[in-house]
Amino acid sequence: MLEQHEVAGYLLARGLVGRRSIVDGTLRIADATSRNRNFRVSGGAPGESLLLKQGIADDSAESLANEAALYARLAAAGGALAAAVPRLYGYDEARGLLILEWIAGGEDLYRHHAGRARCSVALARALGRVLAALHAVAPDGGELRCDAPWVLSLHRPRLDALRYLTAPSIELITTIQRDAAFAGGLDALREGWRVEALVHRDVKWANCIVRRPAAIALVDWEMAGWGDPALDVGSALGEFLGWQLRSGTQAGLDADPAIAAFWRAYAAARGLRGAGADELLERAVGFAAARLVQSAYEKTQETARANERGARAVALARALLLAPRAATAELLGIAA
Repeated sequence: MLEQHEVAGYLLARGLVGRRSIVDGTLRIADATSRNRNFRVSGGAPGESLLLKQGIADDSAESLANEAALYARLAAAGGALAAAVPRLYGYDEARGLLILEWIAGGEDLYRHHAGRARCSVALARALGRVLAALHAVAPDGGELRCDAPWVLSLHRPRLDALRYLTAPSIELITTIQRDAAFAGGLDALREGWRVEALVHRDVKWANCIVRRPAAIALVDWEMAGWGDPALDVGSALGEFLGWQLRSGTQAGLDADPAIAAFWRAYAAARGLRGAGADELLERAVGFAAARLVQSAYEKTQETARANERGARAVALARALLLAPRAATAELLGIAA
C-alpha cells in the first residue's frame, strides 16, 4: 500500500510530476480516502490534477484491474464517450494502484444543484447523451461482469449477511418482504435482467461530474460491465427523484422538466422511438425504484435509527414499481 509520504517520489519516478514542483513546494498531496484509499495530487504540472486510487477490500485488485481496462477501452472508443471519462495515466498491477485524471474544478451533480429549485436541463441532456454513447457499446465477449444488481435481491439476504445489518436496515428489508407486490416487483426486475450493452451500473450523482457548463464526465467505473441499459437510465431517473425528495421539491404532478429532457436526449441519441422506447422506459422506471431502495438502504447502514426521508423514498419506490406507466406521466413528467 502506497503511503502519502511516498506519493511524490512514486510519481516522480513515473514521470508524472516534475522535480521542480517538489523543490518549489507547489506539489500538493491530499488524502481523499472513501471506499478506496485515495490521494489527490495537484501542482505537479500546470492545469493537471491526479487521483491515485488503491483498493482496501479483499476483491479490490480485481475491481481496479477491471476499471483500468475499461478506462483504456473507453478512451480508445474516441468521440463523446472518450470525452466523458477521466484520462487514464497508468495502472500499477503490482501495487493494485490506478492513476487517473482528477477533474480539477469539477463538482458532482449533488453539489452543483445544492440550493437550486430545479435541476439543470442542459446537464440532464448531457447525461442522457453520455449514457446513450455508452450503451452503443455492445457485448463482444470481453470478460466483464454481467450479473444483475445486488439490490434486486436485497429482500432475500444471505444468512451470513445478517450480522452486518443495522436495525434500520433490517426494518427496511422486512418492509419489502411483507409486501408481496413490492418484493415481486424486484424479483421481476431480476428475472428480466438483460445483457445487451456496456453499462456503468452506478449512475449516482456523486459519479456524475460537471466538467463544463453543459458537459458531464462519468467516474468510478469499477462496477461496470455488460448488462441492461435500463439500469443506468433508471438509476439516473431515481437520482433525479431522490434529489427532489432531499430538497423538498418532489410534489406529485410538478415534475422537474430536467427529467423529461434527460429521457428525450437519451432516446434521441440512441434512435429509440415508439414501442421500443416505451418498453425500455417502463423497465427503467422499475430500476429507478431499485435505485431509491438502494440509496435508502445505504443510509440505514450508516445510522442506528430510521428516518422519515428514507421511508418516503421507499414509498415512492413502491409506487414506481407497482404503477410504472402512471409514474412516468405523473412523477417524471414524460408524456406517453
